[in-house]
Amino acid sequence: MSDTVPTSTSHESTEKPRVLVTGGHGFIGSFVVRRLRERGYPVRCLVRRSSRTHRIDDLDVDKVIGDILDPASLAAAMEGCELCIHLAGISSYADMDKDFARPTIVDGTRNVFEAALAAGLRRVVYIGSGIVYASHDPNRICDEESSFELEGSGLIYAEAKHENERQVDEFVARGLDIVVAIPMETYGPHDDEFLTTGYLKEAINGWPAMATRGGTMYGHVADVAEGIVLALEKGRTGHRYILGSENGTIEEIIKLALEVAGKKKKVLVMPTGLTRFVVRTLYNLGLPSPEHPNAIEYGTLYAFARNDKARQELGWNPRSGREVLEDTVRWLREAGHIR
Repeated sequence: MSDTVPTSTSHESTEKPRVLVTGGHGFIGSFVVRRLRERGYPVRCLVRRSSRTHRIDDLDVDKVIGDILDPASLAAAMEGCELCIHLAGISSYADMDKDFARPTIVDGTRNVFEAALAAGLRRVVYIGSGIVYASHDPNRICDEESSFELEGSGLIYAEAKHENERQVDEFVARGLDIVVAIPMETYGPHDDEFLTTGYLKEAINGWPAMATRGGTMYGHVADVAEGIVLALEKGRTGHRYILGSENGTIEEIIKLALEVAGKKKKVLVMPTGLTRFVVRTLYNLGLPSPEHPNAIEYGTLYAFARNDKARQELGWNPRSGREVLEDTVRWLREAGHIR
């Protein structure tokens, strides 16, 4: 099985293989699709009838209606494709504990892998999550071989994404060429659903700025997209690649965001137990809350990591943490989301 994907299908042709992208209309996915088109790849995006495709409507891509929970639609979408990047899943904190979360993440990914195997695709890039490296230990720095520490935590999204990791190993053993790209916390322009930038917006606009006790590795959405395409082209079968720029506590990230936004204000770091109780109570009573309770559950974990493998094997070179937040804050201001 090849460790890399050549850019042509034969010695006579320089045409690049067609890529099916699930979730290509999303925040990270749209940047991936844009990067693929810049590289000359023909792209087909699997979208549902209800999908908001505004981020990719200006691109020359083939959109097909389907769903990762519908195997027949996946089989049809893969016709004529040689590669697949699987991003579709759950992204909203509000959906992470819903009844459909686990089937979407686990069953949907299995359907993608089964369809890719049946279609004879040359490679699948599965998009993992940095949550598989999260724990309650602020001193833990993970790499691609680090263990999963949230078994039995009741965090449905985290446990389902870990199950996906086991699925990867299963299907690689069955002969499917899979490479795993693992975006850490991802910021940048066009996060108009505030999947990650929501708390930065609230911190910049609010008084005082409030932070949870937790931390993460974070990176820029354009760099993450580049890393995913590099994983498609250069990644080794069955290997995982962490995509994030720098590690920071939530307090440090908020302070840097305030600095680049030109805001001088106090950052209040809230006790974890009290924050969980207050936010959950407000949510259950239907009262305004600064965050969804799931955002607090995940935001009080630590997911620090190293990106050495992606740098060395893929030639990935992400921008600095300051540059990540400068561009994110610039977009928030230009879009009118911060004062």
